[in-house]
Amino acid sequence: MGNTKLISPALLQRHLHKVAYPATRAELLAHARDEYERVVGALEQLPDRRYSRPADVSRAFAEAASGHLGDVAYPARRDDLVACAERRHAARPVVEALRRIPDRRYDGPGAVSDAIAEEEE
Repeated sequence: MGNTKLISPALLQRHLHKVAYPATRAELLAHARDEYERVVGALEQLPDRRYSRPADVSRAFAEAASGHLGDVAYPARRDDLVACAERRHAARPVVEALRRIPDRRYDGPGAVSDAIAEEEE
């Protein structure tokens, strides 16, 4: 039956935080698999180095994600950033991160990185 190592109920709930209830076992499993793929996809975007704390991971991901926006004309709105990332075939976690930032005007890549980092923390 695979890995039988127990996890805490709190950790389990954290991974299921966006499930639409009521949900079947199959729906819970599908959500967990999607979360796993999303996390792994985000980690694959990170530079290969040692990270000292979670905030360092968030910042590195934000900077990597904003790197997919090289041809955006600033100032730009969230939808412009998402469209650019999709045109450049950015990884799914990058596009999703951009979709989660507030819908406002961004004056440059630094502002985008800051917004992504705030959403990821």
